Amino acid sequence: SIKAPKMVKNVKDPAIQEGKPLPDGGICKHYKKSFRWLRFPCCGKAYPCDKCHEEQEGGTHEMKFATRMICGHCCKEQPFAAEKPCIGCASFMTKKPTAHWEGGRGCRDRIRMSRDDNKKFSGASKTVSRKAQDKISGKK
Repeated sequence: SIKAPKMVKNVKDPAIQEGKPLPDGGICKHYKKSFRWLRFPCCGKAYPCDKCHEEQEGGTHEMKFATRMICGHCCKEQPFAAEKPCIGCASFMTKKPTAHWEGGRGCRDRIRMSRDDNKKFSGASKTVSRKAQDKISGKK
């Protein structure tokens, strides 16, 4: 006889009530800009992130990638989609990067600036005077 694979039943979590936000909006200590929980098929439980899942479950079971996610704003469970908004409330579950001081480069990153911006090429063709070169090299 052929045995069917054992289906993992989704565990009902009292914190997940559709229409109400998740605890702390779905964020955790590892990812502060992610407003969703992920449901893992290996155990059927929902966790804020893969690191929280690993901490809670330990290294005893085989971890699989999450296939479903729960919106942190309205608790609507849906298939995993990284960049798409929620099906229920249309809000994004991850914060979009902003142009203000992104990684220390700020919004004045010359690579991303428009060629029409007059600050993009300012100082690009500057040369060093001979007097300054002599000062740097130590000649007199």
